[in-house]
Amino acid sequence: MSGVEFDASEVRQFAADLTRAGMKVAQGTPAVVSKGALNIKKQLAQELAGTRHFKGAAHTVSYDLLDGGFAAEIGPSSESGSPGNLANLAYFGGSNGGGGTVADPREALTAEGERFIKALADLAERSI
Repeated sequence: MSGVEFDASEVRQFAADLTRAGMKVAQGTPAVVSKGALNIKKQLAQELAGTRHFKGAAHTVSYDLLDGGFAAEIGPSSESGSPGNLANLAYFGGSNGGGGTVADPREALTAEGERFIKALADLAERSI
């Protein structure tokens, strides 16, 4: 019985290349998340700063990277006594009908979405 020989070295090399690419993407993703979070932070701060009543909360907008840099939490600080406490009123209004004049923060997230996806795609392409 004769056997069929198959040289799998190229397949093994391709698998190794994909493994390295995945590691490069994993290493580069926190920088992409951080840049996206910074862009959103800037937009939120700019929107608050552009208002008459809530501009004092603009400097409280910050972001924290979570899950090893694969996620971010972005928004005004709402520590006790901080101007960031006004942000909820700025975004959603109060029970007496005041506020609610600043764009919903989800709009900043949506605005960053395409740039974020492109940055991740570019990272993946450079990693292969």
